Amino acid sequence: MAYEQIPYEFTDIELPEAVAAFIEEADRRYDSYQAEGLHKRYPRYVPSEPAQVYAALKHVRDAGLTLGDSFIEWGSGFGVATGLAALLDYAAHGIEIQEDLIEKAESLLEYQQVDAIFINGSYIPEGLVEYETLGTTDLEFDNMGHELTPIYEDMELPLNEVDLFFVYPWPGEQGMMLKLFDLLAGEGAILVVYFGDREINLYRKL
Repeated sequence: MAYEQIPYEFTDIELPEAVAAFIEEADRRYDSYQAEGLHKRYPRYVPSEPAQVYAALKHVRDAGLTLGDSFIEWGSGFGVATGLAALLDYAAHGIEIQEDLIEKAESLLEYQQVDAIFINGSYIPEGLVEYETLGTTDLEFDNMGHELTPIYEDMELPLNEVDLFFVYPWPGEQGMMLKLFDLLAGEGAILVVYFGDREINLYRKL
């Protein structure tokens, strides 16, 4: 293990007007998504609490924890965390495997005039495979001889040069996401993990 946890305790903060408007619109769209029954396509998908995510990302920025301004959200869904990072002046990217969620994220950010880039694909790069064991998910190097790919398709920046990662892991995936961070991130990179209501952890790659 080549990362350390950074002390962080969530506290409520006052949201800037633009951030509050962005979150309100995201909530409205997600409520509509549920009302139409579209959430049944992805029954495990549960959004994080945006205000809490914003507070954690703002803490990272204000404390000067990152070396630069590049940001990736693993499994970006509606793109809310990606949009919040962009509102904090990060060069924000969201990685999402479901194309229709990419479309919803892009529509939300365009409507709110927030700039970010979304990439349709898996956040697990070539060279790694995901597998389930004892109710949890883990990673291993594949047995096809593929080298670990240090970059996502359509993204010019190598993963070991990304400054800030964010993820809200599904149950059983928490350990896998930390392992992914350990394998891909460069020295000094920060990972923000939303585990649930008012439970957010920060990690630094050593």
